Amino acid sequence: MIFTDAIFFVFLICVFGAYWLLKGKETRLGLLLGASTVFYGWWDWRFLGLIGFVILISWAVAKFAEAREPGDRARRIALIAGIGANLSVIAVFKYFGFFADSARAMLDTVGIDPGWTALNILLPVGISFYVFQAISYIVDVARGDLAPEPRLRRVALYIAFFPQLVAGPIVRAASFFPQMERAKTLSSALFFAGLRAFALGFAYKAGIADNLAQLVDPVYGNALVAGDTDLAAWSNLALIGATLAFAGLIYFDFAGYSLMAIGVARWFGFYIPKNFDYPYSSPSIDDFWRRWHISLSSWLRDYLYIPLGGNRSGNGTTYRNLMTTMVLGGLWHGAAWTFVAWGALHGTALAFHRAFFKNKIGLGFVVSLIITQGFVLLTWVPFRAESFTDTLTIWSAFTGLRNGGSEMLSPLVWLVLPLIILDALLGRGVLKSLKQTRIWRNPMLYWGSLGALSGILLALYPLEASPFVYFQF
Repeated sequence: MIFTDAIFFVFLICVFGAYWLLKGKETRLGLLLGASTVFYGWWDWRFLGLIGFVILISWAVAKFAEAREPGDRARRIALIAGIGANLSVIAVFKYFGFFADSARAMLDTVGIDPGWTALNILLPVGISFYVFQAISYIVDVARGDLAPEPRLRRVALYIAFFPQLVAGPIVRAASFFPQMERAKTLSSALFFAGLRAFALGFAYKAGIADNLAQLVDPVYGNALVAGDTDLAAWSNLALIGATLAFAGLIYFDFAGYSLMAIGVARWFGFYIPKNFDYPYSSPSIDDFWRRWHISLSSWLRDYLYIPLGGNRSGNGTTYRNLMTTMVLGGLWHGAAWTFVAWGALHGTALAFHRAFFKNKIGLGFVVSLIITQGFVLLTWVPFRAESFTDTLTIWSAFTGLRNGGSEMLSPLVWLVLPLIILDALLGRGVLKSLKQTRIWRNPMLYWGSLGALSGILLALYPLEASPFVYFQF
């Protein structure tokens, strides 16, 4: 199910109605767990066993730890084994084929036939997100930051909660478990808070991102189909426009999903954290990563960067830890060397920023913003391109050194630029004063404008919804 599909709205209405008609807390939580099972099984019921394995291992390991002293050797071994078991799930389904193919390619270059063929392992949707939640739960228990949850159903709902199951935000157990215990009441404030977040997310995804995808895919190729790009026919301007469109696509698509997830969770009385804070308004790469994919950035910081040593052991170690964290963060996004390169570029930029600058690049806000966002735009190329060859071709289009073809993209592609600028202005509060003007307090004008905007978005809604970009991760 995709949040923009009609079937999801039927599913949501049924679950929402049943949830608030039921009275008991345990009954409601049981309904949410059952709904989450149906939601995940809708993609492919065969992978219910996989997420069930992750849930069972995480619950059992934490429960075993509860009966042991913090320094007990068996407790430590069990916790390490639990983390290893969860990592093995990602290793097998997401990276085994990638590393096997890479090893085969290396052996081929020296004339050795390894004797195995490429493996095509189906990637379970959402695996990177729910495995990271499971690992954070085990690590928090191991650190003593969180008491183990003895009830399997609670752990299952935490890991499989359907609003954020397949693409985040990554939720911490310390935030989610207490919310399961609180009494919940349906109110107009709760309903409209969820509606605002969901409607904005729907506008981001269906009104903007899905239309941008129709401009990006003809140039960059279908992200799920390897080897279908042919950049030779496209002009340099088309490659630049498609890259700018992808910068808008990935932001409005993923931020849209996150907002819809926040809205749906709110309808059931749960708070999940925001995942984006207007990242294209960032004047430094450090600030960008505080605003982009916040739940993953904080996860990598707390469960990888800080355990590696963080910035506690001198500049050299700090730069190494930054690079390691960002390279692994890049690999988390996809099993391809282009993702590794994307992570390495951002790791280098973060180390460079830490070495020479503070909060900005140091050339004034506007110049710093342009340089930072220019870097972010250029690094989206290896993130989306199929190969390093395509990456270099598109980068050469930005320099003007490439002899491009004659095929052009629709001029509508450049509309993404004012959309990104408007979003950045909102993020910096430049347009905040507009909310206070008397004209917007007129109910007729307010609701009339909202209705007109809704009509425009429905007109822009593509006939066929596109999957969310981060579903493939």
